[in-house]
Amino acid sequence: MARPEELDPVLADLAGRIRAAQRAAGLPEAETDFERPKNPDHGDWATSIALRSAKQAGRPPRDIATALVEHLDPPEVVDEVTIAGPGFLNFRFAPRYFEDAVRQVLADGESFGRRKRDDAERINIEFVSANPTGPLHAGHGRWAAAGDALAEVLAADGNDVDREYYVNDAGEQIRLFGESVLLAGRGDPLGEDHYKGGYVADLASELREEHGDALFASTDEETVSRVAEAAVERMLEHIRETLHRMGVHFDVYFSERTLHERDEIGAAIAELSAAGHTYEQDGARFLRTTAFGDDKDRVLVRQDGRPTYFAADCAYFMDKRDRGYDRLIYVLGADHHGYLGRMRALARCFGVPDDALEIRIGQNVNLLRGGEPVKMSKRAGEFVTLDEVVEEVGADVARYVYLRQSLDTAVDFDLDVVAQQSMDNPVYYVQYAHARIASVVRYADDSGFRPGDADTADLSWLTHPAEVELLRGMAMLPEIVAGAAELRAPQRVARYAEDLASSFHRFYTECRIVQEDEGLARARYWLAVAAKRVLGNALAILRVSAPDRM
Repeated sequence: MARPEELDPVLADLAGRIRAAQRAAGLPEAETDFERPKNPDHGDWATSIALRSAKQAGRPPRDIATALVEHLDPPEVVDEVTIAGPGFLNFRFAPRYFEDAVRQVLADGESFGRRKRDDAERINIEFVSANPTGPLHAGHGRWAAAGDALAEVLAADGNDVDREYYVNDAGEQIRLFGESVLLAGRGDPLGEDHYKGGYVADLASELREEHGDALFASTDEETVSRVAEAAVERMLEHIRETLHRMGVHFDVYFSERTLHERDEIGAAIAELSAAGHTYEQDGARFLRTTAFGDDKDRVLVRQDGRPTYFAADCAYFMDKRDRGYDRLIYVLGADHHGYLGRMRALARCFGVPDDALEIRIGQNVNLLRGGEPVKMSKRAGEFVTLDEVVEEVGADVARYVYLRQSLDTAVDFDLDVVAQQSMDNPVYYVQYAHARIASVVRYADDSGFRPGDADTADLSWLTHPAEVELLRGMAMLPEIVAGAAELRAPQRVARYAEDLASSFHRFYTECRIVQEDEGLARARYWLAVAAKRVLGNALAILRVSAPDRM
């Protein structure tokens, strides 16, 4: 995880001064580990450096802490250094430190909370990747929102990120899909294994309108293939439109069919065989994944010579590797736990380091209405479509609810609850805070108030507890983003936005901006403007809109 001093030059300066104090006190040097005290009353930052160096120094931690304080020349913005507990060093910063944060926010604008780094990674993150044999359902919304927010968090942390959707447009399920649409278009009965639901008949009507009756004239394999290709293309268009409504845009839509057309599957098998990782048994070719931690070896080529779906996975993984990414991230649903062992083994077979592959498994979504499970969609037949969810509650609400919880926690998505415009609704609470700030600033501007310039405003007026709380919260965004990226936890940004919104609502209640004391009014005005920017930046990282009016 990014160390706090990497994000804050003041902490970097303090860390250097602590090292100097270690040398001056004749203590062994140890790396400073800044962390936020659990109780804000104990200070703004703390370090356990005295406890960690006690064994090497052969002295009690509190003795070491005392020696460090005696030899420490802290920066001017550090108001107080205290020793707590068994030997923690606590640092309380002067108000000027947080006043500078306001000016930094206003100077950085949209880039505040984002960083540039010399060790940036090229990251490929694949998510959703639903088969193009039907519309996206409500559960897919979670992978769309969480995957997109994770990609944005990683980009905000300074990485080069590509969002990728793997289109499973080859194989038996595609042939069966094409046959389903063909039969529906002809008015013929569908079999037990065919795709059903109103969307199949709708798709057949669309294709008939585009291609004419001739497309449905026969039921031979050639016609099935043509219908399947047209149906997949049209369904993928619908999927793109649904994702667009959710505000999700992919950099790459990768077609499985191209792996077959370019014989990348054969090339992958050849590379794995040349490395000695495959063997033949009973006329089939296997990949020796058990040698790399899998629970069983995987079939690459069937006895009849046809490659398996796993063989396509191998080729796709090789293609990603060859595109030069430093890290490959997969965001998968709860039904993909079986992929963990085989994918890790596959990466090892291709010589990809373990830490360059990440597989994130998410839990399911329980779609409710008034606490009761939602009935099936009339058009989809067996599920509720994501389009229906977005149409009912809106893209912002859907995204926020989907990504607010950790991926490893099931989500209860109650349509009635999330649609309520009340302060008990988290997304409304945060967006309303942004709109309220905008309203406050508009009122000040319309009333003829002259705030002056932010660079010359006297922010030392900001001493009210609600002002200090808001100041401290705003300054935390860079570390929140860095931590969310490191832990792959975009929900941390959502919870931060809620906390910051709470701080502003308190400030709004207790501190009037436009008032007789002009100096205080100007300081509070720029505090509000900066808070609006920080809250807007947090929502932008979540890719949720920040309205100025509600």
